Amino acid sequence: MNRSLKRGIAASCLLTLVLNLTACGYFLYPERKGQSGGRVDPVVVILDGVGLLFGILPGVVAFAVDITNGTIYLPAGGSSAIDRHLTANEPQAKEVVDQNGQAWIELPLEAVSGGEEIDAQNLEQVSAALAQYTGQQVAVTDIVWLQDLVALEQARAAQQATAAR
Repeated sequence: MNRSLKRGIAASCLLTLVLNLTACGYFLYPERKGQSGGRVDPVVVILDGVGLLFGILPGVVAFAVDITNGTIYLPAGGSSAIDRHLTANEPQAKEVVDQNGQAWIELPLEAVSGGEEIDAQNLEQVSAALAQYTGQQVAVTDIVWLQDLVALEQARAAQQATAAR
């Protein structure tokens, strides 16, 4: 056999072995060994599936090793890299209840306006984001933008003072 052909075969076998070993959750997530079930990590499944491109045997071995050792499963309360990537682009709105029992929606400026100051032009954008979060139409006049609870108390005091006159 030709010497360069032997080197080519050896190099391709070595490359296949290295790619297959790095695609295995057993080597990527050794802290997951011993888990018995849970949500399947799509990243590990995809990487194990890549082993099937090199042949049935490497792919089946990768899946078998990950399933028997439990490294294919996400840890309890854990999220995969795909989940973290998808949720990183969503606005991080949440409901907040103050000490008076009033419910507010906390929506970071960056989620709506790219970090700019809120003005009349992008209040419509804030209204649309709130409508998406609450499932109801939110009038622009109902939006109160506050930095903290001190500003909330000052706004309430000013409103009560105007109503008392």
